[in-house]
Amino acid sequence: MNLDALGTGRSLVLGFGREGRALERAVLARGIEARVEVLCDRMPDIPPQGWPLVVGSLEAVAERPDRVLRSPGVPCAHPVLRRWCAAGVEVTCISSLWFGERPGARVVAITGSKGKSTTAALVAHMLSAAGREVELGGNIGVPMLDLLEARPDWFVVELSSYQLADLRGHASIGAITRLFPEHQDWHRGVEPYYAAKLRLVELLGGDPLWINGADPVLARAVAEQPGVRRINVRGGISVAENGIRLGERLVLSADDSPLPGRHNLDNIALALAVVTSVTGDLPGACASLASFRPLPHRLERVPVELPQPWINDSISTTPYATLAALQATDGPVVLIVGGLERGTDWSMIADHCRAHRLAGLVGLPDNGASICRELTAMGAVDPAHAVTVAGMPEAVARARNLCRESASVLLSPGAPSFPHFRDFEQRGNAFIAAVRELKRSE
Repeated sequence: MNLDALGTGRSLVLGFGREGRALERAVLARGIEARVEVLCDRMPDIPPQGWPLVVGSLEAVAERPDRVLRSPGVPCAHPVLRRWCAAGVEVTCISSLWFGERPGARVVAITGSKGKSTTAALVAHMLSAAGREVELGGNIGVPMLDLLEARPDWFVVELSSYQLADLRGHASIGAITRLFPEHQDWHRGVEPYYAAKLRLVELLGGDPLWINGADPVLARAVAEQPGVRRINVRGGISVAENGIRLGERLVLSADDSPLPGRHNLDNIALALAVVTSVTGDLPGACASLASFRPLPHRLERVPVELPQPWINDSISTTPYATLAALQATDGPVVLIVGGLERGTDWSMIADHCRAHRLAGLVGLPDNGASICRELTAMGAVDPAHAVTVAGMPEAVARARNLCRESASVLLSPGAPSFPHFRDFEQRGNAFIAAVRELKRSE
């Protein structure tokens, strides 16, 4: 499907966030006379400029559309969408239109349960340093339809499971960082979530797919797929305790990594493998890492003069991500957790914290209180050092009170930001603002 298809029949756009707004801009720029209606379950931050908006539920739509363009937040397994699909209605995510417009573009597509944004940014940075013209977009920030007129050597596209679930298109190179249970409420189970991630294989059509071979779940999932190439296997690019190796040769010392933590060494190694498959220049790719700047809200140290480090890892929306953050943080930690309740398992955090006991634990709404109870019962933290709070300013103040001299304060919520924050960026910015206010009040 491409943009011209919208010139016939009636189109329904579900949701009106970044991608919906980009779609409207693209259609208006092309001068396509399209019958488009936008449906949102609540009033969007920025309403459509030229299309009618209906605020309500999908069940209330009386007239079946000819096609549905789904924003990433709208589950493609919704019963109404399934019924329409069975009746022949075309349903796809908005990003499919970009792929339909640019079928010959060279695309590096990157996904994974954690690290996809960082890996995509690393690949784009290293390709650019190697002299290639690169555009970075997708889930990482720039909607693909805003890049319709761009003609770079390579597009580097981060794709979420929400997008991949029904995305149509082709990629030239793919990468999957790791695979663990996520977004099970949206996908209605772990297996549909894995299946959505693995749709990247279909987009590649046998072209190279790079994976982290040290992830057993991921390695098993793609074992029979064509074009699979692996890092962290004997003889290739792999992560060791002291850095990244090619065979037995150290190519990047852990001390020279621009990013903290073992999981980020895996991300760097995967990005190096992808870039080297394009440029053939591993030393040059490694050298370019010196100028890479980490993405915000990912183990980001708040630049404030306080006795303890304050670390913003608001991107963390699962306990697996929180575990990686804890493993990357030296010394005692006061951990701030909590967000939308999704019934996740925190036992792996308890296992880690029995060996590396938390200096304190602060629980944010909505599920912070239950996380505190669970981790306290499993011996992860002294009950006297576990507290629950009503919001971010109180969380920062209570974390400061729990700090010993050598402790760090780590915001790594392990849960989505809703309904108290619009997204993880807003949550991370609230943490930074509260820390700065704490400094001003001293």
